[in-house]
Amino acid sequence: MMAKRQLSLVLVSTMALLGIACGGGEVPQAETPPPPPPPAETTTPPPPAEATPPATTAAAPAPTQAAPAPAPEAAPAPKPGKERIVGQWQFDFSGEPRAAAEADAKKKAGKDEKKYAALMKELEDAAAGEWIEFTADSMYVSHVTEKGKDKVILKVKYDVTKDENGTIVMKPAGKDEISKKEMPKDLEITVTLKDDKTLELKDPKKKMTLVFKRKS
Repeated sequence: MMAKRQLSLVLVSTMALLGIACGGGEVPQAETPPPPPPPAETTTPPPPAEATPPATTAAAPAPTQAAPAPAPEAAPAPKPGKERIVGQWQFDFSGEPRAAAEADAKKKAGKDEKKYAALMKELEDAAAGEWIEFTADSMYVSHVTEKGKDKVILKVKYDVTKDENGTIVMKPAGKDEISKKEMPKDLEITVTLKDDKTLELKDPKKKMTLVFKRKS
């Protein structure tokens, strides 16, 4: 019994010593763990720049082939001279006929200027009333004006024996319808168109060139 009591005391003493060694019985508080470090700032990388597609050079349009120019219209064939002379032509008192008339008037008037002027005025008035006509049915008609009235002095059918480059050669065919006389068979009249408004006629009797201007 004595031994058990001693043993109990020893245990109590031992426990007491252990209690002192452990801080007098207070349970030590657990140390608070340090706060976790803040998350590292993450820098959001900027969105990648959109890749610019390489510039493409637009293909040049294929040259359009020009449409072929229309062929120029062929110039109409010139009318034959016998058609171009159809119409009325006024006698032009100039050139050889005027020179001949002046010479004749001077011869008649001598040194009398008034007489010369009167003769030339008479000739000019007569010439203003003279005109010719070529008809579409190949008739040649010669007109004069007497006392203010038109008068036909020659009307004859003609045949064209040559027609080239504006020069027409004609011969009378049959009688003069005014005088009822046959025309000389060897008579030829040459008409030359200088342009569409002027023609020259070779007078076979007077052997001079007469000029006419188109009336219509």
